[in-house]
Amino acid sequence: MYVSLEKLQRAAQLIDALADLDQPGKLPEIVLPGVADLVGCDVVTYNEIASAPGQAGYYLDYPHGCINPVSLVAFEAHLQEHPLLIHYGAGGAGEPAKISDFLSQQRFHRLGLYSEFFRHIPVEYQIAFSLPDNQDGRLTAIALNRAGRDFTEDDRAVLKALSAPLGNAMRRARDRHSAGAALGTAGSDGLADLTDREIQVLRLAARGRTNLAIARTFDVSPRTVAKHLEHIYRKLGVTSRAAAVYRTTATGLASGTLRHVRPSDGPSPAPPGTAAW
Repeated sequence: MYVSLEKLQRAAQLIDALADLDQPGKLPEIVLPGVADLVGCDVVTYNEIASAPGQAGYYLDYPHGCINPVSLVAFEAHLQEHPLLIHYGAGGAGEPAKISDFLSQQRFHRLGLYSEFFRHIPVEYQIAFSLPDNQDGRLTAIALNRAGRDFTEDDRAVLKALSAPLGNAMRRARDRHSAGAALGTAGSDGLADLTDREIQVLRLAARGRTNLAIARTFDVSPRTVAKHLEHIYRKLGVTSRAAAVYRTTATGLASGTLRHVRPSDGPSPAPPGTAAW
């Protein structure tokens, strides 16, 4: 098993691109092209699969629009045949797994799942890995598909290395989005005294942004950001960044607001319980 230094560097660049992400729905839009470039595939999909029938699932494909949403009806009809969903549903490890780990190509071709769905894309080989950030029992996974050749153990090693960092990026983005939503409702306990720019600075600080990152957002110097923070601390009656952020979430703002709300630009809804694997 061998992963080149050049490929590891590109993987690190992909993870770095997620460092300041504060909208969970944006993660698939960044990750799917990056993963497709790293490993090489014809189609890659991001999937959130509901834990119970009747609950909505979500998916995003890359290249965008390569899977006809109407065809997902056929996928749903044969969902129980998918070897990787069976594997993960039975408590299988979240490490990357290939359809060929469980079925020969001949047996795969005999499935209604293949004849009614996969052969029309076309998909002959698939590898998927789950992200360790499940919420409400959902399975969150990325699936890569090829028509011409199976995935290698080197491909599996790259995806295994990406799994935990991508799950952590999703968790951080969700936390930052929730903190920003709480700040967006601010109106009491000294917060009403803040200027619009100070609210903006505090919102970014709550999302974990550094002074340098905030300065780049507003095209000002880090010293100007530090001055804004000084004014914020004085108005809130606190002496540190952590205390200012805590003050905004400990005064009743967290109640009913610090929960994940799927942004409007998140993955497209799939039929209940389905995904585009």
